[in-house]
Amino acid sequence: MRDSLPPQEHDSTFKFLFEHPKDIFFLIRNVIGYSWAKEIEEDSIELADKEFIDEYFLQRRADVIAKAKLKDREVYFYIIIENQSTVAKDMPERLLKYMILLWARKIREGVEKLPAIIPIVTYNGLEKDWDVPQEIISEFDIFKEDIFRYALVNISKLDMTALLKEEEDVLSPVVFYLEQVRDDTEELIRRLKEIEPKLESFSQNNTERFLIWAGNVIRPKLSKEDKEKYDKLAQRVWQGGSRKMGEFVSNVARLLDEAQMRKFNEGRIEGKIEGKIEGKIEVAKKLIQRGFSDEDIAELTELDVERIKGLRKELLN
Repeated sequence: MRDSLPPQEHDSTFKFLFEHPKDIFFLIRNVIGYSWAKEIEEDSIELADKEFIDEYFLQRRADVIAKAKLKDREVYFYIIIENQSTVAKDMPERLLKYMILLWARKIREGVEKLPAIIPIVTYNGLEKDWDVPQEIISEFDIFKEDIFRYALVNISKLDMTALLKEEEDVLSPVVFYLEQVRDDTEELIRRLKEIEPKLESFSQNNTERFLIWAGNVIRPKLSKEDKEKYDKLAQRVWQGGSRKMGEFVSNVARLLDEAQMRKFNEGRIEGKIEGKIEGKIEVAKKLIQRGFSDEDIAELTELDVERIKGLRKELLN
């Protein structure tokens, strides 16, 4: 089944992820792999003020701004992270405005040398590929390859197998892995069960942060009655920490599975599928897009499973 939050609401849900230094460090070092990332003092990463006032006295707010220090020199640089679940054609201009406003602020503060600013866009859209040019301007000291060309982290395209193994107590790889299938309930259930041991090893802080993400992405998929059950499960984890995560995952997976089956049965109650083979194929395509399994579609449409698998491949291509 496919259930999606409105883009604006999901952006707000997702951006909290990078309001934590370890997740920012993981993003620039492990995911993007900037050449200078190994020179960062991890403990120096801190969040900065995100509010700007432009020349027209309008307030602008970036998603996340952090500053960090390089090990071998007394120099701070800034990282601007914008998250998008939909493609934003104005992203280069938007990032440039943030950069200019941040530099203007530093000038007013009397700095002798402007800090480098590294723009990053995290894109967690699943329906459309990102097609906006990444070039902004050019060259700035040792960051000239990165400063005016934002790095795109297309979460749906990441191979998370290796990244999940790299860090033990970092939330980003877990959320990335689940974000990739947030609209596919069956696969979301499978992945939740798969990463259960990693969730059980989380610190209290990351356990609580995971619950915030799950409450905004997983909980809306449930019925009102099941949401009450979910809240009780989440409360146990808030009180008991990561040692309660195994119980949480298994029960949330059950609630999601039951919700999926209810929707499936509701579809069956609406009536048997009739008509010519062409009509059955069209219905099968719609069911594939809604996240039904091949076996369930075969039962509903009376088409062969192999035929449905072929249709699924056609849609993917």
